[in-house]
Amino acid sequence: MFESGLFVTTATQGLKWLQVWHEKQANPPHLPQHVILTFKRFKEAYDSKNAYKLQRLLSDRYRGDIFGARSKQAYIKTQKRVFDSLPWFINPCLCINVYSIVEETPEAFCAIIDTQSKATALGVPITNFDSAPVRCRLQKESGLWMIREMFVERRLV
Repeated sequence: MFESGLFVTTATQGLKWLQVWHEKQANPPHLPQHVILTFKRFKEAYDSKNAYKLQRLLSDRYRGDIFGARSKQAYIKTQKRVFDSLPWFINPCLCINVYSIVEETPEAFCAIIDTQSKATALGVPITNFDSAPVRCRLQKESGLWMIREMFVERRLV
């Protein structure tokens, strides 16, 4: 027979473990704080399917080739189309791993990152739907750190 109290206790412990794991993943000690905050803001916008917040993180001079989108407007349009196609109970969950720091100056940061997006149903991961190594460049513009470039690192694919 199924005990509801045991199920609730187990589910609560599982959620606490997931929160601890997510917090450790979200705060790598080897990255500058402004980089962590920029990536966190990107992840939060992506995970909440908020194209407007994503748009605010990209430089007006953004260049890239993610999903074939070369400009800021094209990238946001593509992401919005993906977000709108997902049912309300399905959310993306983006993981960003930094593999190699290419450049680190007071005005710019460039790294090779791995992005992996999972689809989650009510917070539970169900499948991977996107993954790619990306050369990501952050640049300070008018005092704010913005994403200036995101190019797929084809030699690593």
